[in-house]
Parts: sequence; structure tokens; C-alpha cells
Amino acid sequence: MSAESPVPPEVVAAEGVAPEGAPPEGAPIPPEVPEPDGKDWSFVVERPCAECGFDPDSVEQWHLADLYREGGERFAAAVEREDAEERPAPQVWSVIEYGRHVADVLEVMRERLELILAEGGTGTAEFESWDGDAAALEEEYWRANGHATALLLRERAEAAAEAWSGVVGCQWDWAGVRDDGTGFTPWTLGLYLAHELVHHLHDVNG
Repeated sequence: MSAESPVPPEVVAAEGVAPEGAPPEGAPIPPEVPEPDGKDWSFVVERPCAECGFDPDSVEQWHLADLYREGGERFAAAVEREDAEERPAPQVWSVIEYGRHVADVLEVMRERLELILAEGGTGTAEFESWDGDAAALEEEYWRANGHATALLLRERAEAAAEAWSGVVGCQWDWAGVRDDGTGFTPWTLGLYLAHELVHHLHDVNG
């Protein structure tokens, strides 16, 4: 039998040989995809979120950096829990998957802040919408390691904290716009990110 010849089905059955194209034994298998979240969450910069309790009126500008550091640390602890890789239901992310999502959100929002500041208050900063569900598939969140995710969360939370700590004076009112027409300033973008942390900590009981 040549090296290219497929393994006969009877050998597969008798000897437990993996059929051609099958993933290695024990390899993570792409899980069920959660239902897409089409909700526009930008309302959280103006009014409370009934699901997680986040209230934008309770946050001050100077408080944002502390919220990011604290939220990143709490999430880092959550993703290293013993059961953090287990999904509570087939279409619900595990704690680690939520952690990878939050780590990416921290990076995306920091990059948007940098775009706004780089435009120098001209109001011309534009950024693309970011699809978190697509990112989860592309980055294969379900394969993520808890310890590595914890390190990533701490690193990106600190980077976000430092970025928002550098915003001063009238920079808080400089404008940028998402490609769907939704406008943000460093202040409202910071509130949006703070809600992401609070909301997903609520999701994972962190």
C-alpha cells in the first residue's frame, strides 16, 4: 500500500486509526457559535445598563484608569479559575473566551482613542466597526489558555489605563466617528470601554 493510499474503513474500525482529514485526538473542536448580538450598546454612555448595573453618571474622568486596572485584574483572576474553560451552555462563551474578548476590546478601544488624539481635535478620526463574534472565530478563542489570557488582560488593561491617563483638558471633547455614523469622544469612548469590563465581569460572575 503506497503512502498516499487511504486507510481502508475496516482498518479504521478495527484499529482505531483516524480517517484522513480527521483532527488529532484531543484537539479543540470549534464549538457552537453564540447567537449574534446585534444590539447597539452605545446607549451606555448616556444611561444605565439594566443588565449589569453600570451607570455612566457614577464615573468621573479620573476614575477610568482605575476601572480598567481593577477590571483587568478581576478578569485575570476569573480566567484562571478551575472551570474557566468550560462553557455553561453550548452557545455561551466560557470564562476564558469572555476574557479573550475583553482583552481584544481593550486593545481596539485604545487604538480608537489614539486615532482621535492623533487627529488633533479636527474631528476627522474615523474607525471601522469591530465584530467581536467574528474575532472570536478568527482568533479561535476556544483554544485560549487561561494563564496566557490572564497575562494578556493585565497587559492590555494597563495599556488602556495609561492611554486614558494621558488625556488632558479639551482633548476629552475631541471627536471621532465609527463607520456606522456613531460619534465618540475620548470621554464617551472611555465610558463605553468601562461598561464592557463591568458587563462581562457580570457575565462571568467575576
